[in-house]
Amino acid sequence: MDNNESLLQRLEKLLCWKKSKKFYAEKLGISEDDVEVLIREIKSKDDEEEVFEYNKKVNIEKGTLESTIVIDFDPKDDEELAKLHKIDLDKFIITNYWSKVKPNGKFTSSVFCKRKQAEDYTPEDFARFLEEYVPNNIKIEKPTIDGRQHIDVELSIADYHLAKKYVNGDNNIKDRALEFFNMAEDLIHKARAAYNINTVIFPISNDFFHTDNYSNSTTNLTPQDVICEYDREYEIGFATLVDTINMLRQNANNVTVLLVQGNHDRTKSFYLAHALDVFFKNDLDVEFIRNHSTIKAIVTGNTFIGYHHGNCKIEDLPLLFATDPDYSKHFGNAKFREVHTGDKHHYMAKELKGVRVQQMPSLSGVDRWHKDNNFVNNIRAALLLGYDAIEGKVCEFEKRI
Repeated sequence: MDNNESLLQRLEKLLCWKKSKKFYAEKLGISEDDVEVLIREIKSKDDEEEVFEYNKKVNIEKGTLESTIVIDFDPKDDEELAKLHKIDLDKFIITNYWSKVKPNGKFTSSVFCKRKQAEDYTPEDFARFLEEYVPNNIKIEKPTIDGRQHIDVELSIADYHLAKKYVNGDNNIKDRALEFFNMAEDLIHKARAAYNINTVIFPISNDFFHTDNYSNSTTNLTPQDVICEYDREYEIGFATLVDTINMLRQNANNVTVLLVQGNHDRTKSFYLAHALDVFFKNDLDVEFIRNHSTIKAIVTGNTFIGYHHGNCKIEDLPLLFATDPDYSKHFGNAKFREVHTGDKHHYMAKELKGVRVQQMPSLSGVDRWHKDNNFVNNIRAALLLGYDAIEGKVCEFEKRI
């Protein structure tokens, strides 16, 4: 055939009409056999070009992704499209897609995606996160050194406000997570240098998170300045506490995780405690006290310790525990009684009628609100308190920034 390339181009345009070979032959002025040969060439050409007919554009600033591929069929749903276009549905949402039939019967499949925002995440996304989450592989070996006093300890890292935006610019959330873990590890090693540890009492929340929802506000809907969205704060916080609890298991016989809900993260912290409880459900050396209540308490030997976030009149707390139906008996039977709070971001201890009330310091830096209201220059610190079963409190270790 003469002018074969021109015939190929003309036939490619005619094929979209989906007519018979006789029709194409008459239009081109060639035989039906020649049409068959040209169609085979077109198909062969498409097959060769298919490998290269893949286009993907990502706009990082706008958070968009566009992808186009050539396939043999028309995709039916988002999951099929995501697999074909290699799109991570944990990070992107497919907002638009369309298919176009090529003359050779193949499909040009195109998708347009946007990066997920906070409001796009669902409970199902979180369920998948829990199913797939794998912590650091930490080998658990229970320590004991003959001749040393055995104590229970409380590790207090209160009011951490993980995603808070500091005015000094120290705002890398991964650095914050590492700082939390290192503080916990340093304090537990200080105690281990002098004592054998039976149980670590580990209060969590106490405003561990800075916000409670996707609007980046507190439980009472007060807007906050943050360094990341609520979902990222949650996931990094969850991973940080998994690693911290596993580290504590290495250094004690048991770990009791106790939920003390704060005024910044009352809802999100309950979900956190529940998720951690499920994660460690097969580890008999980890216990959770996470009922939905603003007060909690534990008894270690002769000592009763009550917990409240402290966003209240703290002078009323001893009487609150002394008369509470769940805790009054333990409060009355104890030889030593303490109440531990947070909230105010500075250290304070006072004794009220024989009850030691201790307000824990915070590692959290200064944000815009605290600076504007002159709540600055507090000593940033975390504490570890040690309790003997008979003697009560026997030691206190502090780590400062």
